[in-house]
Amino acid sequence: MEKQIKLLLAEDHEIMREALRSLLDEHDEYVVVAEAQNGREAIALAASTRPDVIVMDINLPELNGIEATRRLHEDFPNMHIIGLSVHEKGRMVMEMMNAGARGYLPKTSAARELIDAINTVMEGKVYVSSSVLSGLMDAQRMSSHPDDAFARLTEREREVLQLLAEGYATKEVADKLDLSVPTVHTHRQHLLQKLDARGVADLVRYAIREGITSTES
Repeated sequence: MEKQIKLLLAEDHEIMREALRSLLDEHDEYVVVAEAQNGREAIALAASTRPDVIVMDINLPELNGIEATRRLHEDFPNMHIIGLSVHEKGRMVMEMMNAGARGYLPKTSAARELIDAINTVMEGKVYVSSSVLSGLMDAQRMSSHPDDAFARLTEREREVLQLLAEGYATKEVADKLDLSVPTVHTHRQHLLQKLDARGVADLVRYAIREGITSTES
């Protein structure tokens, strides 16, 4: 038997994760070496198991899939990451690909296209589902827009934004990110200013709209 392709599944919904694993278990050439339920866990497990391919949900709790992908791509550029999401709009596809993903699948087509996507990225090519290609091209044309507030956020500000949007209190955010409470307050003020938001409720709405977090449990 040829060397198996090692995969890590980063997906916080158990039913979806089990469905992906069941699909992959039908093929002897693939082996799932780890499963993660949030972005930070995905990074830690990728470092310890060194998978060939990571199937990465965008809407992961605590650290979303885009930020996790960006960090993994910096540390392990030879790992192939395939973005997986309910989002089909071009903005999220573009953010995921810019972060270092080599593939992108909407969850509606994951079972049908996942094997093709894995084989494609393992060949060193890019795989983007046909259902999102037109939106991706539209997003690329708009990517240089000078009023793109999201692009002006720092990595740390995006982390703070996600945790605040997920309902964590300032002290909890500080603990999770190993920051001081005043530093988190400063990041929050910068977020309010950059996003022209009046309060945390506006930040939550923005995070959901941009796919940084979701309303799903």
